[in-house]
Amino acid sequence: MLFSGTCLYLLEGSSQPDNFGSIPRALWWSIATLTTVGYGDVTPITATGKFFAGLTALTGIGMIAIPTGILASAFSDAIQRCNSSADESK
Repeated sequence: MLFSGTCLYLLEGSSQPDNFGSIPRALWWSIATLTTVGYGDVTPITATGKFFAGLTALTGIGMIAIPTGILASAFSDAIQRCNSSADESK
């Protein structure tokens, strides 16, 4: 999040000083984007900022959403194995 916020501060700070004029302001955008909440109250306007924002959003999906699905699938498989073992022991 800090890396993403710092990059957006460098890319968008001069174009949007109210939204990205400091690293903590840009960090708000980064937190909302990486947690896939994406309020939309602050968005990049430059082409480079938009490109980096897309990469940040994909990173958020890759680091949060995909592992969650993998863990849920593994949990479901483990439950099914436990239920199968219990049925066989009866």
